[in-house]
Amino acid sequence: MFKNIIGSSIRRTALLAGAVVVMTAGASAQDGSGRSYVYASQLQGHPYLLDSLLGMDYAQKQFGVTVERIGPQGWDPVAGAEAVEQAIARKPAGIITTLWEPGAVPGIRRAMEQGIPVVVIEAVTPDDGGALTFIGLDNYAAGVDTAKELIERGGNSGSYVASGNWGASNTDAKFKGLTEYLEANSEWKLAGRIDDKATTSTAIDAAKTMFNTYPDINAVVGLDSSSGTGICLAAEELEKDITDLTVIVHDREDPVLECIQDGVIDASIVNKTALQAYMAVQMLEAYNDQKIGLANVPISADNKAAGVNPFPAQIYMGTEVIDGENVGQFTRANLPKY
Repeated sequence: MFKNIIGSSIRRTALLAGAVVVMTAGASAQDGSGRSYVYASQLQGHPYLLDSLLGMDYAQKQFGVTVERIGPQGWDPVAGAEAVEQAIARKPAGIITTLWEPGAVPGIRRAMEQGIPVVVIEAVTPDDGGALTFIGLDNYAAGVDTAKELIERGGNSGSYVASGNWGASNTDAKFKGLTEYLEANSEWKLAGRIDDKATTSTAIDAAKTMFNTYPDINAVVGLDSSSGTGICLAAEELEKDITDLTVIVHDREDPVLECIQDGVIDASIVNKTALQAYMAVQMLEAYNDQKIGLANVPISADNKAAGVNPFPAQIYMGTEVIDGENVGQFTRANLPKY
């Protein structure tokens, strides 16, 4: 069940292969005759985005549109904000972006003022720049779901460490939901936090430090897409059997799914990332297509003149749980391609 450091090397290779797919994937609209949108965001090369990009590929096929992807491959708030500005200059039919932090807010506001509709997915800050809507998780509720999963699989008491990229809006909200629910409904105690910065190499090093610093913990909770990979690979590189710990993580990087199959990770709480990306394109199409007429739903005599936003403020995806029973349905080899 537990694999040695050779398994760790295999998982690293799989992770890097996934990242290459992200960086080389391109738009695949049917004939280019449809509207053009831009997905402008940082972390374009992160394996976490594979499923969002799959959802966009599906949307391109379904709607005959083009979704161009621009922005830095890694975590770079300045370049991420610049990507939104570059998108505005392209004058697309709409922009999709992500607000892990507020750097792109001024750009979103400028786009909206220029009549370019913007949809935010995945994560949002309190000021969204006046974007049409946010489509993604209620991240606080996702933290509550994580706490419930920990209690169900690990019992009502124990000590745990939380791993996350602290400062990211979605991770901080998840942590708040997790800790507040556990404090109110269990005897679980937080032993400490580690900062994995949503980067695989940092997550591995942070998890190694965690295992050495907190040898008596009963559980580990990972709240971003690199947390689970870091926890599992750190244990393998240390040749440490952690199958007696309750390990609840987030998201679905390939190594996480492999570690679930091996029984090292108990479960992962996932967002419906392909759905949120698909719906971002769908909503922009509904806004732009006069036959659908979302922009002109009669909330007022003239929504634009009245300053009325015809979109719902948030569209929440809800979470799903991946565990040993259903993990095969989520592996990349079994997913469709468009």
